[in-house]
Amino acid sequence: MKSTVLKESNSTHLKKHGLLYLLLVVVLAVIAYRIQFPPIQNTALNQEKSEVGHPAPGFTLRNLQGNLEGLVDYKDKVIVLNFWATWCAPCLEEMPAFEKLYRRYRSQGLTVLAVSLDKGNTSKVKDFVDKNNLTFPVLIDSDGVAEKLYPSFTIPFTYVIDKEGRVAARVDGAKNWASDETFAALDILIKG
Repeated sequence: MKSTVLKESNSTHLKKHGLLYLLLVVVLAVIAYRIQFPPIQNTALNQEKSEVGHPAPGFTLRNLQGNLEGLVDYKDKVIVLNFWATWCAPCLEEMPAFEKLYRRYRSQGLTVLAVSLDKGNTSKVKDFVDKNNLTFPVLIDSDGVAEKLYPSFTIPFTYVIDKEGRVAARVDGAKNWASDETFAALDILIKG
């Protein structure tokens, strides 16, 4: 009888403390694993990419006045980065909405930065900007520098970059940039 009581006592002891022993073994295994294979810092989200959540790739291009200008000139601002061309009908239709957007938000920390993908002579771009009284900055990417950093299969295409310089959104094709839903989304980005 003594032996049965002893077996039951050991069995109860094992049941009671078995989970603790198992947990201890698992914790020690995890610690040993971490010592042997330390965690890798997630630098992937800090790499410049033209993808949502990543820092926007920087570039410098000539503006219509011939001066160099780029994303770094708009640090701490929300940037609506539009890629367009004078030969693209949907691109031209978007421009008045971008002007409304720019005039509405420029004093609140937003800029529209239009990158023309026209190749060759810039006179077509200048003429279009003057004719439509566009006041936001227009850059010329005749060598495809920015276009390589922000590849797309469509035109127009637009990136929204937040105040921290991260890509917040990408829009392929034309959009009504003067809509209430766009204003609401930009209000959130501008106010932080």
